[in-house]
Amino acid sequence: MSRIDNLPTLPTAVAQLSKLIASPTASAKDFEKVIKPDPSLTANLLRLANSAYFGLRREVTSVKQAITLLGNKRVFEIAASAGFSRVIPSVLPGYNIKSADFWLHSIAVAVLAERLATELRIQVPGLLFTAGLLHDLGKLAIGSFLADEQGALLEKLKQQDASFSMTERELLGTDHGEVGEEIAKQWDLPEAVIWTSKWHHQPTKVDENIDSTLVDLVHLADSVAHMFGYGADVGELARSIDTSVATRLGFDVHTIEFVGGDTEEQIREMGEMFKS
Repeated sequence: MSRIDNLPTLPTAVAQLSKLIASPTASAKDFEKVIKPDPSLTANLLRLANSAYFGLRREVTSVKQAITLLGNKRVFEIAASAGFSRVIPSVLPGYNIKSADFWLHSIAVAVLAERLATELRIQVPGLLFTAGLLHDLGKLAIGSFLADEQGALLEKLKQQDASFSMTERELLGTDHGEVGEEIAKQWDLPEAVIWTSKWHHQPTKVDENIDSTLVDLVHLADSVAHMFGYGADVGELARSIDTSVATRLGFDVHTIEFVGGDTEEQIREMGEMFKS
């Protein structure tokens, strides 16, 4: 918990937009007032709005135009992307992963989650992109503690057929999902981010009163991202897709292969756009 308190926070504009996205009365004008005073956020918004990922047919030249064409939800997701890229350390201790690889994995999960939803003909849950992007938030705080147990971590992963998060719990009494939940709460992020941070490795434990579709899609996208080599870490071999997720989403290997291959260019483009 002390490590969470000491983490750098997301830019003020992102925190303000997070509150606006949760408000049913927030208007496009409210979003514009928050974004325009932030030159970096404005530049990133326009850059992403004009990227191939969104496929807009005309050039976006102003914040107001971007909000009009993309909508408040997408604008928040762009802000979260830009803000998150600024707080990733150069190397995540314990996971042996560089910032560029961690960022690429995060982007890959966000892009893959949305594309999987489309291919599986599932209505895309609100803020799915952001939930995918921030699913590994807990690694920012837990990594230094895991580094102290590096030898034991590697040994356990070799000796037993256990998931990476299960091994974290054995060594530390918690995992990056639970820690990510606490960071998301402290940063006042939307509930979608809180849920996926907590349960993306344990989709069967999602509370009954919560729609599990969002968590299922991020869980699947996370596994697919690792299959295609986006963001490998020391737990790379201890990844699997929960059978209950496969049953609920109804995908097959051909869908995974198609989505993984067809999104490669988009993932690389988005990864380069905000790479810290």
